[in-house]
Amino acid sequence: MQTLYDEYDKEFLAFVGNNELRIPVDTKTGKALGLHARSWRKAAGSTVQWQPAKGTGTVISYVEFHRQYAEDFPVPYTVALVELAEGPQLLARLAHAGDDEPEVGMAVSARFDSKGLIFHPMT
Repeated sequence: MQTLYDEYDKEFLAFVGNNELRIPVDTKTGKALGLHARSWRKAAGSTVQWQPAKGTGTVISYVEFHRQYAEDFPVPYTVALVELAEGPQLLARLAHAGDDEPEVGMAVSARFDSKGLIFHPMT
């Protein structure tokens, strides 16, 4: 069971559930806000608007899990820290085929499957 921390987590996951990748943007500054940052959330109020993300980014780091933590995610599976083109970073699954190992700096694009958001290498 997933714990939802606040309204912004719920909104983000609702967008993902609708196959949309959106990011919070401060309407006063136009700055994209970090999805995992908590500091802006306390004072955000009505200055934050969810806007569609381009859906492209760069792998900053990744890890391959060999221990199964949930039935929905058979091992091995890869999770990456992806920096979106707009600047925010997020953790998400990373698809790769067979012997094609992920690489730091690899360009990726967002897609959706029955389990949610997953990034794929750009070819």
